Amino acid sequence: MIGLGSVVARTLKAALYVGVAAWPMNVLAQAAPVAPQAEPGVAPGADAAEPADIVVTGFRRSLQLANEQKRNADVVSDGISAEDIGKFPDQNLAESLQRITGVQITRSRGEGSSVSIRGLAPDFARTQYNGRTLGSGGSRSFDFTSLSAEFVSAVEVAKSPTADMIEGGLAGTINVRTARPLDIGKSSFNGTVEGVYEDNPDKLSPRVAGLANYANASKTFGINVGVAYEQRKYLAVSYEGYGAETGVEARRNPPIDYNRDGDFGDTYTFNHAQAYQAFPGTRKRLSIVGALQYKPADNINVFADYFHSDFRDTGRWYENATRFTNIAPALPGQPYGVTASTIDTSLVPQLLSGSQGFVTSMTATGLDHRASTFSQDSRKILNSYAAGFDITDGAMKVSGQASYFNSTTNSLNNGFATISRGVGTITHPDGLGSPPKVTYGAGYDPLDPSTFFLLSQDFFGGRNSDRNYEGRLDAEYTFDAGFLKSLKAGLYYGDRRNTAVDTRSSANAATLARLSGGKLVFAPNVEGASGAVRATNILKPISFDTKIPYYPASYLVTDLDAYYGIIPYSTVIGAVPPQDVSGSGYDVGERTMAVYAQAGFGSTDGRLGGNFGVRYVDTQTVSSGLVPDLNGLIIEPGGVFTTVPTGVPTQVKGDYRYLLPSFNVKYEVASDVVVRGALARVLGRPGLGSLSAGTGVNANVRSINSGNPALAPYLSDQADLSLEYYLPKQGLLSAAIFYKHLTNYIINGQVTQTLTAQLRGGGTQTLEFRRNQPLNLESANIKGAELAAQLPLSYLGGAFDGFGVFGSFTYIDAPQIPQFQGGPSAPLNGVSKYNYNAGGYFEKYGIGIRGNYTYRSTFSSGDANYFGDGTFVPAYGQIDASVSYQLTPAISLSADVTNLLDALQKTENGFGLTRINSQIGRRITAGVHFRF
Repeated sequence: MIGLGSVVARTLKAALYVGVAAWPMNVLAQAAPVAPQAEPGVAPGADAAEPADIVVTGFRRSLQLANEQKRNADVVSDGISAEDIGKFPDQNLAESLQRITGVQITRSRGEGSSVSIRGLAPDFARTQYNGRTLGSGGSRSFDFTSLSAEFVSAVEVAKSPTADMIEGGLAGTINVRTARPLDIGKSSFNGTVEGVYEDNPDKLSPRVAGLANYANASKTFGINVGVAYEQRKYLAVSYEGYGAETGVEARRNPPIDYNRDGDFGDTYTFNHAQAYQAFPGTRKRLSIVGALQYKPADNINVFADYFHSDFRDTGRWYENATRFTNIAPALPGQPYGVTASTIDTSLVPQLLSGSQGFVTSMTATGLDHRASTFSQDSRKILNSYAAGFDITDGAMKVSGQASYFNSTTNSLNNGFATISRGVGTITHPDGLGSPPKVTYGAGYDPLDPSTFFLLSQDFFGGRNSDRNYEGRLDAEYTFDAGFLKSLKAGLYYGDRRNTAVDTRSSANAATLARLSGGKLVFAPNVEGASGAVRATNILKPISFDTKIPYYPASYLVTDLDAYYGIIPYSTVIGAVPPQDVSGSGYDVGERTMAVYAQAGFGSTDGRLGGNFGVRYVDTQTVSSGLVPDLNGLIIEPGGVFTTVPTGVPTQVKGDYRYLLPSFNVKYEVASDVVVRGALARVLGRPGLGSLSAGTGVNANVRSINSGNPALAPYLSDQADLSLEYYLPKQGLLSAAIFYKHLTNYIINGQVTQTLTAQLRGGGTQTLEFRRNQPLNLESANIKGAELAAQLPLSYLGGAFDGFGVFGSFTYIDAPQIPQFQGGPSAPLNGVSKYNYNAGGYFEKYGIGIRGNYTYRSTFSSGDANYFGDGTFVPAYGQIDASVSYQLTPAISLSADVTNLLDALQKTENGFGLTRINSQIGRRITAGVHFRF
């Protein structure tokens, strides 16, 4: 970790990484601040008070372009534009989007990953790339960590639809645009070389990008190619609570008397496990873009483009965990059980039905203590292709586009069930909203490797393939005069298929002892009939400096280097090759046909304008999967993986048809004041995984999960009204209100089912499962208001020239609904009541400085988690900052700091029990951008 005072030094260190010393000395010697350039025909030194006399650059230029885009739009929308190719305001598109009014983001390993619009979950936001569907491993949402910002010219967020827009964006549609060769209009090269410094691991990594563009002299043909590569070495240090499990004392294996009253008939809720974790990892992203454009005549435009992303995330996951749910003797006859406990009965109304209280502290003998290491390796490859044309003949314009994308995600991880039994005490000194304190006693040493045993090595991962064929044809006729301005009609066809499957395998202790050639000693009676091997020579202590309360000073984890020195990785995976898990996968096909008609209208003076239309959508689905016989479950004692017997193939078809009308209008009250209104019915499709016909089981957390191919789409009848005041010098004030009536809202249907599972080493165990299946059970009304401002402070006088402030505020009023059938009401998934961002900038004399604070109040993540107690993200705020300097007209320097104050990220359950408390640290990016 570093203090705030060290940020400048670290920034300089990152800048040195890019090889500034290698620049030509004559460039450095002649460097001078770049004065604002006069427009052609305007004398230098003309009155700066007139905006037309200044060529605006930098962040102010991106604000100006976004304002122009917003003002000219036919719908309620916002956006962010790049000042120039390769100069998008942020390195991460999601982090740029969070500055837009009504947009919120979630983060993965400190990077913006998914985007919500007006509080609705990311699956309700449709993401497009140059107007076509962009997939992300089967999810309706898009993972923005796969997309480099280097080649993006603008991102548009349409909050109200038109009939010609592809349906599916119930919350809104995000369109990522890249510049075509003839839009750039000249032969050029833009490049960036940067160093990325991560605070937590104290590591520096490269980030480079370049885009070459060619346009012939007649501007009839152009081609461009861009390549970007980024590497991040991160370290996430965290506490994780697995959720509030409710269990009957007699159904523990063996039974556990939690309240020490002498019987096993009580039912209590407790934290399934408390784990202190560290995730050192590396992310690598390669992005490639390419485009062709041909304009043989002014009225003909033919284009094609390509986008490729290769994103890989590798690392190790170290975990020190204790589990309330598994208190037992390590060897037959040894003592075990609860020796002291406190139970909070005041939480009973908030707990699952039947619970008599929550176990807030406990001392136990035979407490399950884990010293685990997991290796993780996932890779997502995305390819997207498109070709199209625009032909104009007088008042008629015909456009067509065909596209294809394919996204594949593969992961293969492995972990070790390494366990010890001892005397441990778990308390919550700071309340349930903070991580617990775990201490050990009665002579038990948590750092003594001789007390640990390895039960198994488990492999787990999966494959996901998502592909889509898409085509559209549009025709528009424009009228020269009259109130009717245009008529537009078109056809759309989409064919999407998503397949997924989980893979698993497990090598038990006896297998590992055999593969080790006797170097791992097998103990047949430890931890049940399956036995274990001594882990003495395959453990090591580790330690991390962190702000997380009660994080242990050091703890043992599996030493993978030592372990694979005994049993090579190829040997063990060759002995137990991963197999597809029966019932876990799905195969969902979705075909959509749509037709629309739309009319544009406007007054002769241009002050009134808008459009109205209707879209007809016909969608057919086919879901295939496996339904296993759940009476044949096999579980590993003390382990966390479940073997499911081969299932019976099943296939289910579904279809739905809807008319989606829309109406948009805008009116210029004055030359600088615009009022907008919109009415529409909007459709949002269920997640592709939710349409699965298969069934998956997890015996560790007692859950059975099935899809539902018969799900209907979400529908929203909505209205928007906004007022926009465009000030001189890129200023803007705006306000909006919106309303959405959602129907067919999907929540989990949930019932209890008791099954008897076979233990891998022999015997059986009776377990009570929760069976989950998504159902269309709810409706909801969402109301909200938005305010936004962009204010250059030059209004206050010349001393403030170059300074400006910007910000937005969103209020969302949404009802509480159950997260599962029959459960307590909880806030609508993804909705934060209060969202705002505020920032300021200075740009003058070639210097640019910008800071931004974003805030999002508490929201439900939509994950009911393993035990149905909900997952909520508490209020979170983060400060990001950047500084840049225009060294020459062709070279600029920049440095950006993400999460300047090292804010922690947290989640909790429905009654405030901490689920996750994570520290990812600051990220500093510094380097040079050049163009010629």
